[in-house]
This record gives sequence, C-alpha cells and structure tokens, in this order.
Amino acid sequence: MPEKRVDPDDGAAYTFDELAAYYKGKFKKKAIEEYWENTCTPTKKGAKAKAKVKAKGAKEPVAKAKAKVKVKAKAKPKGKRLSEEDEQPDGPLAKEIAAVIPYFPFKKIERFYDIQGLLKHPKLFNAMCAVMAKRFRRLKITKVVGFEARGFLFTPVAIKVGVPFLMLRKAGKMPNTISSAPYTKEYAGVDTICIQKGSIVPEDKVVLIDDLVATGGTLCAGIELIKACGAEVTECSCMVELKFLKGKERVMKAGAKDVWSFISEEVLTAKADLPDDYKDDGEAH
Repeated sequence: MPEKRVDPDDGAAYTFDELAAYYKGKFKKKAIEEYWENTCTPTKKGAKAKAKVKAKGAKEPVAKAKAKVKVKAKAKPKGKRLSEEDEQPDGPLAKEIAAVIPYFPFKKIERFYDIQGLLKHPKLFNAMCAVMAKRFRRLKITKVVGFEARGFLFTPVAIKVGVPFLMLRKAGKMPNTISSAPYTKEYAGVDTICIQKGSIVPEDKVVLIDDLVATGGTLCAGIELIKACGAEVTECSCMVELKFLKGKERVMKAGAKDVWSFISEEVLTAKADLPDDYKDDGEAH
C-alpha cells in the first residue's frame, strides 16, 4: 500500500498522490515534493496497522475509499493551509495581521506596537506561528530560543516544529544560568539576559525569536550568549521589524547567519482608538 504521511497543518494522513491533488495549482510540483519529504511525518506503525484492519472490514472497495479521501481534501476550506503568498513578508496575511496590531503612544514613544491586539485573534496568531514553523522546518533548526517576555508567546512555534523551546530570562529569574554581558534595551536602561547551563550544546542550530526587532540590542546579547555555548545562531526571527532603526545590520554583524521578519512598519498603520483621558503610563525599567 502507498505510504501515508501526516500533514502538520491539519494532523491528517495522506498518500503523496492525495496531498499532490489537493495542492495542485497552489504550489509547484517541486515544492510539494519538498513539503512531503521535509515537513510531512510518516504515520506510526500502530496507526498503519489500525488502518489496515479498518480497510479489511470495510464494505466499500479501497479505491472508492481513496476517492472519498481526495474529495474530502478538496472540499476543505480554502486558507486552511498556508499558500506561498501567505508566507511573503508584508504580503496579504502579514497585512491582515498588521491590521489587528494597534500602536499607542507609550514609554514616550510615538508608536508602540501592541501584540495584545493579535492575541485577541487566535486564528491569525496560529497562522503567524504556522508561517514561522514552516520556515524553521526548512532550516532544520534544533532549538527555538525566546526572549523574555514577549518572545515567550511564540512557544507554539516550537510545538509545531517538534523541537525544545528555551527561555532567555533576565538576571536572577532562573536557576543554574550563564549570563550575557550588559546591553542597552530597545527603549531605555541596561539589562542582562541568562540561559540555563547545558541547555544549548555545540551541535545545536538555534533560532532566536522575539516579537519585534528595533535597534537589535537584545538580539545581539542573545547571539553572544548562544555563541558562548558553542552553537550556531541559524536565524533571528521577529514578527515585526522597524527597518528605519537598522537593527538588522547590527544583528548580522554580531554573528547571526540571517535575520527574518514578517511585518514592517510600512504596513503597521492601525492607530489605537484612545479615550480622551488616555495617559502614557509606561515606565522604563
């Protein structure tokens, strides 16, 4: 019987022909083959055995059952799986996400982009995590490392990829750690970040993840810490990049192999609807 693999986007098992039939017209043949080889996972032996027993006891022919699976796949709502267009920075999906991220005058900054807006929309947040996960699978990373605190929101990405998620925390918040050198924070003040000893090993391919890259100071501190563990920073990934602050250039010089972002300030145009008595209550810590 043809091999079946699980499509991580919906958790269902398909043969290659069934998967190719669904994706036909949406992706090129080579892209579908790469997705099958690198992203879809083989079904467990127990699941295969159960499927065989079920097939033997079924009244309808196997060919007819397969045809039903194909029809069912084609009938699934459009947009359930990511398209190549969805994955493009500042593309249609990025603009849809940007529309629910308002900006506030906060911490004496004219435009502070509030990720809480996205978290109110679970389907969009899941789509954002899916974009990152698909990218990380192709990069074959072994660890996802997130910055305190908003980087921790992207733990679902590590779950989708099936790799460990590690925390970069502020000094004094976690036991048995090694620390970075002090660094200037994006908004004000100086800080230090830590990671647990032994959590990163030399053969690791690490992606550093955060919600936003501005000046790049936080990411640079993370890079130095991962390098001190002897591992590779395969990529720094952030949902939002404020390009005018040129943080990407600084981060690349610090040793990241690549810096990727999905949304730029050019499409972040949703101004928060503020009450007349609104006050900037942000405190620089």
